[in-house]
Amino acid sequence: MSGKENNSMNKKEKGSNPFVIATLAIVIFSAVIFYGFYQPYRLHMSFKQTEGVTEPASLKILVVGDMMLDRNVRNLINQMGFEKFFSGVKNLVQDADIAVANLEGAFTPYPSFTSDLKTKVLQFTFDPALAPALADLGFDVLGLANNHSWNYGREGLEMTRRYIGSSGMFYYGDPNNSSELSTVITKNGITVGFVGFHEFHYINFDKVFLEIARLRPLVDVLIVSPHWGVEYDMKPTEKMVQWAHQFIDDGADAVIGAHSHIVGDVETYKGKKIYYSLGNFAFDQYFSKETMEGLGLVITVNKNGDEIDLGYAGVPIKVDREGTRVATSTGP
Repeated sequence: MSGKENNSMNKKEKGSNPFVIATLAIVIFSAVIFYGFYQPYRLHMSFKQTEGVTEPASLKILVVGDMMLDRNVRNLINQMGFEKFFSGVKNLVQDADIAVANLEGAFTPYPSFTSDLKTKVLQFTFDPALAPALADLGFDVLGLANNHSWNYGREGLEMTRRYIGSSGMFYYGDPNNSSELSTVITKNGITVGFVGFHEFHYINFDKVFLEIARLRPLVDVLIVSPHWGVEYDMKPTEKMVQWAHQFIDDGADAVIGAHSHIVGDVETYKGKKIYYSLGNFAFDQYFSKETMEGLGLVITVNKNGDEIDLGYAGVPIKVDREGTRVATSTGP
């Protein structure tokens, strides 16, 4: 018997087997019943996952004030170690989704002019090894729109940008208000833009306002960080108030300033917050109570569809020869 004939016989025998037919009928009937019950649930799940449906999102941003890592701060870090110097704020920084500081100086390999505590030259250079240390501590973004980021000129500024970037952090702002004025970060489904502004080179102010207008439609939250004002004066100048209001008129959600080395006044304008200065975060100005007290600003962002809500909480910071730490009622 040929193989072809054998196959024909097998097919005939299977087709005439009542048991096989009954089994197939039961399987088909069961599948139809199961599909009928399962189908509505499957369609419901598909509907819930339709594109365009967004869930509420939240984000916590920490902004701190002036951070200078040369002079006596350099000496203290060399003596006690970076981790101990900042151990008192480690939890505060790491608890934030995005942590931001104003970096008052340049990361360069050059030797310090100020660590002998004798020179009066305010030319700050920071050990490049501290850039990855800041990233490990929990910082994500460093502001460079200030006078000390230009202490080593354009070369020092470019070095600083490279060291920050290679450490996995972001930067924004330019001492001349000329380039790389902003950075944008998206986290937890919320997009935040940061724009820097430096008063004291007195150039390119128009570029900052144009950058604010450019970013406004691209982000959920827009924060402007100006370096401005009069040192050791908590009151804003008339020009600071004018600029702050214009920042908000052009699209800023919050204005958070630096430079005075003390905590400044707070204002609400058109429902938006203006913190004129957060004071010091890491500095060796131990000559007054005010310069040894900074403010960590925790901004809670809640997003529900197109609705954005910002909440603010200030955390007092203690700054002295024992390091930088969260101030407490029982602490020193």
